[in-house]
Amino acid sequence: MERLTALSNEAAASGVVLLHENEKGIYGDTPERVLDIMKTVDSPALRVAWDSANFVQVGVKPYTEAYAVLRPYLEYFQIKDAISGTGEVVPAGEGDGELDATIAALKADGFAGFVSLEPHLASTHELGGFSGPVAFGAAARAFAALAAKNGVALA
Repeated sequence: MERLTALSNEAAASGVVLLHENEKGIYGDTPERVLDIMKTVDSPALRVAWDSANFVQVGVKPYTEAYAVLRPYLEYFQIKDAISGTGEVVPAGEGDGELDATIAALKADGFAGFVSLEPHLASTHELGGFSGPVAFGAAARAFAALAAKNGVALA
């Protein structure tokens, strides 16, 4: 926490915003721990990069268990979904990541942060993943369908 605070202070002085992703296998993997980081560091220069699939892979229901407590800190939304029983990464809306509910809530809340596709559909490893053009296309279409369903225009 001391290091994150020091980094956040440097970032703030430079007009930069740092992001903490709820990556599995680190301290900030569950909503409670992410909230602990945000409250302890207490800096507008440290915000949350939300990954629904990572929440699923650590046994969390993202919208149900994390959205309300982490929404005030959410700056960056990664589109990735997973199945809770296996941890398998799947296109948006095909897993247990509650992406439909999360997208609807973000729209209702006036979310103006950033969104990116991070599907990791062809292969994954501890440092990232790969989708390739066909799987990435499937991921993009799945997200576009959820966005359209919720009245979100993609630019």
